[in-house]
Amino acid sequence: TDMVDILKNLNDDRIVVMVAQDEASAALSAEAKLTIEKLGSTLVHDLGWRNSWAFVGQVGITSVSPYEAIRSSLDSSAWPDPVAISQCVPNKIDEAEVLASSHKEFCAMYDNYGEFCKKTWAVPQPIARPGEALLTYPIAIIAGDRGSYLRQVLSAFYKAPGFVPENVIVFQDGYSLETFAVVRQFGIRLVRFPKTDSKNHAEDTFNHADHIATNYKRSLDALWAMYPSSEFAFIMEDDLIVSPDFFDYFNQLVPVLRADKTLFSASAWNDNGYGHSAKDPTMVYRTEFFPGLGWLMSKKYWLEVVEPSWPKCCQGYSWDLFMRDVLKGRGLDTLYPDVSRTYHIGKTGANVFNQFFNGYFREHALAKDSHYKLAGLDKLDPKSYSDLLSDLISRAKPVDHEEDPCDQHFITEGEDLLVLYYYQRDSRESKQALAVAGCLNLWNVDKVRGMFNGVLRTHFRGNQLLIVGSMTKYGKKYMPSDVNPIRIAKYKDELDAGH
Repeated sequence: TDMVDILKNLNDDRIVVMVAQDEASAALSAEAKLTIEKLGSTLVHDLGWRNSWAFVGQVGITSVSPYEAIRSSLDSSAWPDPVAISQCVPNKIDEAEVLASSHKEFCAMYDNYGEFCKKTWAVPQPIARPGEALLTYPIAIIAGDRGSYLRQVLSAFYKAPGFVPENVIVFQDGYSLETFAVVRQFGIRLVRFPKTDSKNHAEDTFNHADHIATNYKRSLDALWAMYPSSEFAFIMEDDLIVSPDFFDYFNQLVPVLRADKTLFSASAWNDNGYGHSAKDPTMVYRTEFFPGLGWLMSKKYWLEVVEPSWPKCCQGYSWDLFMRDVLKGRGLDTLYPDVSRTYHIGKTGANVFNQFFNGYFREHALAKDSHYKLAGLDKLDPKSYSDLLSDLISRAKPVDHEEDPCDQHFITEGEDLLVLYYYQRDSRESKQALAVAGCLNLWNVDKVRGMFNGVLRTHFRGNQLLIVGSMTKYGKKYMPSDVNPIRIAKYKDELDAGH
């Protein structure tokens, strides 16, 4: 557009004054809003129907402008109150002074920020990765009103070599001032949506699941509208800390994703990646189960597979359960690491509480170094990975199947390649696998996570362990005749009764 062209061709340090009343939210294109954002705006993406908005920015600013205000009307049929900015604007906006003032005001208003508020604040400098440049894609952070978590998430990104702050968009559900203030401390892009709650929907059944699914859908729609030419995008949440090698890890997996049309995504998260069960940060697994919790997704599969099938509100259908069902139905798999590249810090949330966090998230391992050369990337396509499983299972030493896997002495410390066979009546059954996972202190809330063709790869007390169904093609071929597959007593009667 003419306006975008004019703004893009202004000289550095040029002061730009903009106002809007009727009607900028629809009149401004996504490109126009991104251009205005680069002038220091933090509110242009918040423009709603007939909002009043005033903004003073500067060409070449690298943080945010303090000269911006917006007002809306609670009544969609009425005009909002006027908005005005009455300040002396210098020829050159002092970004350091803006940040210092903003930080001081932030720390005077909000608690629970510890060291963040005990030192002079300056936005961290991203760490350049030596050698080959990393591929860069937009990073969507799905956020709500958990500002203290989001601050830790953003801080961790700056410690990961290859991080590009300009690629980050925080999609905020609602207008929490604390979340807004946290994002402003970093000068990161923010898009805010009206709070998703039952008052915004005709359905009375709107609940937490619908709330989160609605925010995910509109955030991802907005993401691809803002980056129509991007091949991939990172999807994050406001309680996920990244590892130092986060971008390096995904950089190595992008060629695998491009080459294998049966892969939907690569995830940073291993549901079973606890301190006692994750050992090798160079190992990557393949699974039919979508883990989420930090993942790289292709635009192609979003547009062709996920978005057209997204459930309409309000059915109480969790977005991640929907994703798993859709991807499984389309035969699309995910890659994930032995040692996670994200750490879940959230102790409170729609589906998390303190006891659940302590039981399933607190002891997760996180990769520590900034680079690991991933192994076996040529063996991750479906056939090669199945062949790899066959090779590993054929060479693995069976555990003592007469012992109780719930016994604390089951499998001693070592570096062996072990296999455990669990009982199945058919190749799809996983009840005993879930019981074994519980005994080994792996994820066992709803189903065994991370399996491929009825096999779970993990580590246990230093050993590489394969957990294999007795009726899978691997179990039928490689389980020794003198081995009785494990049946946990708690579930044995149910199985015998045909339940």
